[in-house]
Amino acid sequence: MDIRLSRPCIDDPSRYIAECHLGKRLDMEKLCEVLRCAGAKELKCSIKLGVARFELEGRSVMLYQSGRVDIRKIRNTDEAQNVMEVVMSMVKDAFNDISS
Repeated sequence: MDIRLSRPCIDDPSRYIAECHLGKRLDMEKLCEVLRCAGAKELKCSIKLGVARFELEGRSVMLYQSGRVDIRKIRNTDEAQNVMEVVMSMVKDAFNDISS
């Protein structure tokens, strides 16, 4: 999984925003339901906009319908990899099986 640390976080320049891609599109209706059932903290989910945002272990995670993932407040790529593994296991049932 290719993870890039992009720009520093505005509120804490010692931390970064990690960007990566799940490799598959997400079914937003399934995703919102999966995250609600998982008890995702501070969940905001918009099927119309194709984006879900929630807090995970003190980090802000944004999932896009395209499969893109942004994780804020990351220190390094190892930390981003660990968070991505948690995210992947949470959302694996929300992948869109139809390739588009």
